[in-house]
Amino acid sequence: MSVLQLEWTRIAQVVDTFYNRVQEHPTLKVPFARVTDWPEHKDRLTYFWWIILGGERFRQEIYSPVPKHFEAKFSEPLLAEWLALFSKTILELVPEPLASTWVARAKQIGGGLVIAHNHHAERMA
Repeated sequence: MSVLQLEWTRIAQVVDTFYNRVQEHPTLKVPFARVTDWPEHKDRLTYFWWIILGGERFRQEIYSPVPKHFEAKFSEPLLAEWLALFSKTILELVPEPLASTWVARAKQIGGGLVIAHNHHAERMA
């Protein structure tokens, strides 16, 4: 998928809609209660997806999701709920085949987070 096909405004729309839903979700809102600046959080995650989906870097920041998710006590079941809600949001807002490609990338990242989370939890035990 190319960002030329999925522009910044569409990515921002997905991120904004998704995190508005997270704040209302019965279980996902708990770990995300740590977020104190939602506009900044959404902007950073829009940039994260912009880069993941092939956009040109224009910031120096590097987003490392593993430590943040571990600190928020994300578990494999919570990550599964996150992915289900994120996938639903993408499929509602992004046309095919771009939606399926983005969902596949989110699943790949989610799988990596589960592996990294489990590895980190084992090391901490």
